[in-house]
Amino acid sequence: MRHLLSALTALLLTVAPAFAQYPPSYPPAYPPAYPNPDQADDAKCRSWGLAPGTRAYSDCRMTLDQNRPGPPPYPYPNPPPPYPYPGPPQPWRPGPPPMPNEISDRDALNYCEKAARAAPPYLIVKLAAKIVTPGREKVVKLSFNVIKPGAKPGFWNVECRFRGGRMTSFSAPR
Repeated sequence: MRHLLSALTALLLTVAPAFAQYPPSYPPAYPPAYPNPDQADDAKCRSWGLAPGTRAYSDCRMTLDQNRPGPPPYPYPNPPPPYPYPGPPQPWRPGPPPMPNEISDRDALNYCEKAARAAPPYLIVKLAAKIVTPGREKVVKLSFNVIKPGAKPGFWNVECRFRGGRMTSFSAPR
């Protein structure tokens, strides 16, 4: 095994200088993407019959220089496609804090029912309907099944209004 390795090493040492005289061939360099602008302008003005050193020649060169487009805005041939959404997604953030002193719908409903049951004009059988209208002024409407005088069933409607976390009005027919 040792003899094989020494033979290969000797072969490489004798053959390597022979290959060194032939450098590797690389593909030819590409021509520049755009010709030299000064040479192109000079050739264009001369093709129109203008001689260097004349006023017409310098005007021609100045006009061509001013009208030359700038470098491409993006280094690649095609710019990347735009992001498919208006902007990248934003991280999650909690919503706005609740308005100060605002009462929840459930609490407004409970306070209104408690106020209505405190001194009802008729005997209450049950709560028949309840509606909470949210807004700047929260409105709670309750309808109770009641027994009116003469043992007639009927309804008693109550309306409570809340603003700034407090009950501002309580109205119920008597």
